Amino acid sequence: DPPVVDNITVPGVDEDVDVVVSDAVVIENVAVDDVEEDVNVVASDPRVVDNITVLDVDEDVDVVVSGVVVVDDVEEDVNI
Repeated sequence: DPPVVDNITVPGVDEDVDVVVSDAVVIENVAVDDVEEDVNVVASDPRVVDNITVLDVDEDVDVVVSGVVVVDDVEEDVNI
């Protein structure tokens, strides 16, 4: 339950990536580069989620956000 989670970067990932943040106030600048399998970004009840970037993804990308006030700057195909 951190108040701020930012600048999460996962480069060159070959397996599943799970970024799970519960009850965060701010989640920003989440970047996942060169992912070859599933990527899951799960945020429960955050106040702000922004700058989510997913590059060169070969399979599914799931961005799941519950109870969000703002979601912006999504640069890749995601499921919200």
